[in-house]
Amino acid sequence: MATTAVSARRERVVEFAEQVVAFVVAVAIALGIGSLIILGYHDSPIAVYSAVVKFSFGSLDGFSRMLVIATPLIFSALAVAVCYKAAMFNIGVEGQYIVAMGVASVAAVHFGFLGPLHFPMVLVFAMLGGMAWAAIPAVLKVKTGAHEVVTTIMLNSIAVSLVAWALRGPIKYHDTSGAFNINQRTDLFPNSAMSPNLGHLFGVGTDVPLNLLFPIGILCAVLVWFLLKRTRLGYEARAVGSSPGSARAGGISIGAIQIKMFLISGALAGLVGMQQILGLNNYLPLNYETGLGFTGIAVAFLGQNNPFGIVAAAIMWAVLSRGQDAILIETSVPVEIIIILQAILILTVVTAFQVAKRRIARRRLRLAGSQGQDFEDTDLEAA
Repeated sequence: MATTAVSARRERVVEFAEQVVAFVVAVAIALGIGSLIILGYHDSPIAVYSAVVKFSFGSLDGFSRMLVIATPLIFSALAVAVCYKAAMFNIGVEGQYIVAMGVASVAAVHFGFLGPLHFPMVLVFAMLGGMAWAAIPAVLKVKTGAHEVVTTIMLNSIAVSLVAWALRGPIKYHDTSGAFNINQRTDLFPNSAMSPNLGHLFGVGTDVPLNLLFPIGILCAVLVWFLLKRTRLGYEARAVGSSPGSARAGGISIGAIQIKMFLISGALAGLVGMQQILGLNNYLPLNYETGLGFTGIAVAFLGQNNPFGIVAAAIMWAVLSRGQDAILIETSVPVEIIIILQAILILTVVTAFQVAKRRIARRRLRLAGSQGQDFEDTDLEAA
């Protein structure tokens, strides 16, 4: 028994090492291909990569701003990963966080009487908004068989129009405060609704909008890992994702699991837009940032749908995104090189991890076969 436990631990270490090697090789290949492109523009790859890294890690200010970019990507990628583990593809994170911003704005404007509980209440409303919008494709999938990719794409467009209508109607600004106001935004949120700024912890003051949402994102990653790896719901979701037929034969209600995972995904998606309205602005404008839901899909794939891998992938993506400014200022290379690098990185990482997973699967089969042979030999000797 002890020997088996030691062997299992050793095997896990070997598998982890193989995945680390796969990631390093993938990054090296991506950087190599990127270097060839940079050389084609008669610039130095070392100078370009150094500029990109320096803009995120060369100062506390740059590091803090990079974390600000990474924060919504963590929530978005976690939302994608939760559904993916249950064999569902939630492309509707985009629409879910847009609706959530509208719902959260209602709580931010009207619930100031809650005092210290105002900010948590706004987050709760945001998650409820995301869950409500995610419930539509979830129920349609389970009850009618409608594919979630189609329904979520359609709902993304409806969400944009719904919030645009709300900003011209129910949540349109009312308090002009004697100043000129553009009518396509909400009222200003009170300070109690805003996410507490953490800039002072990095010595950068409040000029950098690094706030409590980043550690909340890290906490969500830990909670998602615990959900998937240490709870019955997570086990059943992974079973549904691996083999729906076997899960159904084992007594697992596939429809119930899919609805639950979609709702959790929607709750996480609801937090994606909070950086915009509770960290960067103190209102919801009509020209809010879009595309975070789709970027989250790329980050989830880059992090291999692992909660901790997603945090690392979001930071890596944020470094590259912030590197666009570095390239514009310090190099002669077109800024599109960053987009190319992001695409190459996804391709190489996904490919490298698939190769590593197949190697691990083959080794597990050989190990299981050898152990089965050993047991068989032992039984024959006993007979």
